[in-house]
Amino acid sequence: MQHSSRFYKKLSGTFTFLFFIWLMFFCTFTLGKYPQEGILWLLERLNQFLATILPPGMLYGFISNGVVNGVGSVLAFLPNILILFFFMYMFEESNYLTHVAELLDHLMHKIGLHGNSVVPLLMGFGCNVPAILATKTIPDTKRKILTMLLIPFMSCSARLPILVLLVGTFFPQYPLLVIFGLYAFTIIMAIITAILLDRLFFKMPIDLTPVEVLPLQKPKLKRVLLLTWNAGYEYLKKIGTVVLIAMMAIWFLSNFPQNDAIQANNQIAYQYFAESNTDSFQDNTYLARFGRFIEPALRPLGFDWKMSVCLTTGLAAKEFIVGTMAILYHAGEDDLENPHIGTHLKNSGAFTIPVALSFLVFAMLYMPCVATIYAIRRESGSWKWALFSVVYSIALAWIISFVVFRVANFVF
Repeated sequence: MQHSSRFYKKLSGTFTFLFFIWLMFFCTFTLGKYPQEGILWLLERLNQFLATILPPGMLYGFISNGVVNGVGSVLAFLPNILILFFFMYMFEESNYLTHVAELLDHLMHKIGLHGNSVVPLLMGFGCNVPAILATKTIPDTKRKILTMLLIPFMSCSARLPILVLLVGTFFPQYPLLVIFGLYAFTIIMAIITAILLDRLFFKMPIDLTPVEVLPLQKPKLKRVLLLTWNAGYEYLKKIGTVVLIAMMAIWFLSNFPQNDAIQANNQIAYQYFAESNTDSFQDNTYLARFGRFIEPALRPLGFDWKMSVCLTTGLAAKEFIVGTMAILYHAGEDDLENPHIGTHLKNSGAFTIPVALSFLVFAMLYMPCVATIYAIRRESGSWKWALFSVVYSIALAWIISFVVFRVANFVF
């Protein structure tokens, strides 16, 4: 009887957990698109206003494409970020995560971990850096390091913009199914990685120490909202500083050097930047030269030089990927006033469904941001595991994306 009761408790707990995860995804991606569309509408009005007060030329191209479209494309996903963090803080403040840790403790044993690794892993869906720092609560050094190496597989909020953008653009009929599938896929990759690393490097005995479960409590809505506001403020602060500087630099690198004809006549240059700014010019820029240099390594995955550059900027911070896309793919269009990047991606002809799938898989698996790598180095006490995380994640992302791209070409 006791065994049967424990079984039904675990079964109901599993369904409850899956329901909460589904609800979080639904609200983040489905409900979040309405305020996101509102922000894009405001950005479009701002671009139209700029077109009335600025003469056609380089200044307009810089402000409209480099600042408004580049930075605004990242800002537009703020509602999705806020909704995701709201749910994460609700789970945390109610002590629900400790119950999930107990629920998944047996599964953790099978991959060489303990239930107390669940909380840092779930925190990784919000941000990988504090999740890495949360591994301090894991007493066993080997399990702590293994948990840190798995956290980057938890798709953090910085990956949300690229996820929402590409899924919403190329899979509009069943976005939740694709998103849920991608999250499940990365978790499966994390489980496979845990098993491999445990067998090859760690070989730890099963830890049967019970998980510390805190009693469920009603979360204080005021505190949850305050924590969510702080997360949103940090996101806005990052947009207003790091992202802004990065987008300005990317715009410059994607528009210079000017060719001889443009250098000879500034008036022609202004008209060129504002009205055409075509790929034939862009192919001679600093960014294009760099993109052409690294393109052969990523061409088997279906990526052109622009996609290769976007992924490269994402090494510093994943928020840069969408901002870089906004600049590079708007640059080939006459309509700088339209901030909807998805429209420009479709018009480019480079993004197809197989390429979009390959890009999504690569973006979700490859090296986490620089801050996460440094956090791994600091908490592990060695660059060895930080560098291992970089090399392993990039290699895994390349292999899986290659397979996905080839298979998708047969299916679609």
